[in-house]
Order: sequence, then structure tokens, then C-alpha cells
Amino acid sequence: MKLDEIVKTNFSTLFEDNLLQEICNNGILKYAEPEKIILEIRRDIKFIPLIVSGIVKVMHRDGKGNGIFLHYLLENQSSAIAISYALENIKSEIRLKAQSNITYIAIPSKVVDSWFLKFKSWRTFYFKLNRQQTSYLIETIDDIAFTSLENRLLKYLEYTSLISNNNTIAKKHFDIARDLKVSREAISRILKKLEKEEVISLGRNKITLN
Repeated sequence: MKLDEIVKTNFSTLFEDNLLQEICNNGILKYAEPEKIILEIRRDIKFIPLIVSGIVKVMHRDGKGNGIFLHYLLENQSSAIAISYALENIKSEIRLKAQSNITYIAIPSKVVDSWFLKFKSWRTFYFKLNRQQTSYLIETIDDIAFTSLENRLLKYLEYTSLISNNNTIAKKHFDIARDLKVSREAISRILKKLEKEEVISLGRNKITLN
């Protein structure tokens, strides 16, 4: 499909006609395979991605090898955090990485900045994203502070399964540990416990929710 057809199909219920035209005029249609980083930490944010299809993982990174999983982006979404960084002209503190094959529209940050004054539908879109994604962040903080690691892990697996619409999650124990900011040994121990309780089934680099 051409860009204008994709924009009309995916975003006509979200944005007014003039904004749809601006997306067509300024956007670049891009594709990425799983594990491809589309926005990196400590880099200027030159474009904002509008997700057309696929799943994007959002992580906070400190540039020293430390990071934590925040949430996912799905079709017809973008990152409110990235937009905020771009508006303030500061370097990114999050990483956006393709979790699956993705299609997205890259919009130059300077263009996106002007949309806040020109288009009510864009302001509505951004504030809704910001509210949803702030809720995810608060939930993540609450889980770290008040929830046991076993429950955090189960919640993470259920969330990942729901987003991907698949009971089988293709992830290494190390990757889960890195997302949850805990040791791989702790994750492996809890996964084995959950398998004994028949909550999950373990395979080679995969976990199935029973």
C-alpha cells in the first residue's frame, strides 16, 4: 500500500483531514525487523514514529548497561515520552525497539511540534497517549515497590502474551531478567517453580502460559 492509503486506513478516525494530509506530505514509511532499534538513548530525536503495525518495546536506559522495561507500543500509537523529549529538544532517555516486524511512519520532530498549535486532534491524541503511558509507568513503579517478583513476572508474561496474542512467549531468561531489572538466576528459579505448579510450560527459549 502507498503512504496515503495507509494513513487514510489507519488514522482517519483519529485525525482531521488536514492533519492526515500533513502526515502524507511529511512522513516517511519505514519497516523494521524484530530487535531493530528505532530510537536510541542519548541521541537527538529527529523523528517521531507513528506505529502502523507490529509491536514496539519501550525501555528506559541509563547508558551504562542498566535498563528496565516500561511498556509496549501498538498500532496507531506513538511514544508520548519521545514526543515530550522532542518538544524540549533534549536527548532521548528511552529506547524503542521492534518486538516484531513493524511498519511505522517517521515524522520529523519539528513538524510534530507545530501540530500542537494547528490541530486539535493531535493534541487530543497526545494527551490520551500521555495519560495511558503515565499510567503504565506508575503501575511499573508500584509493582517494583510493592509486588513480589513472582507476581511481577507473571504479570509481565501475561501482558506480553496479551499484546502478542500468543500464549507462547519466545524469550530467554536473560532477556526477561533484563526487562525486570533482576538476576537471571532469580527468573529461572521462579519459572521452574511456576512450571512445577503447572502455571507455565518451559521450552527452549520459550514459555507457554497454561
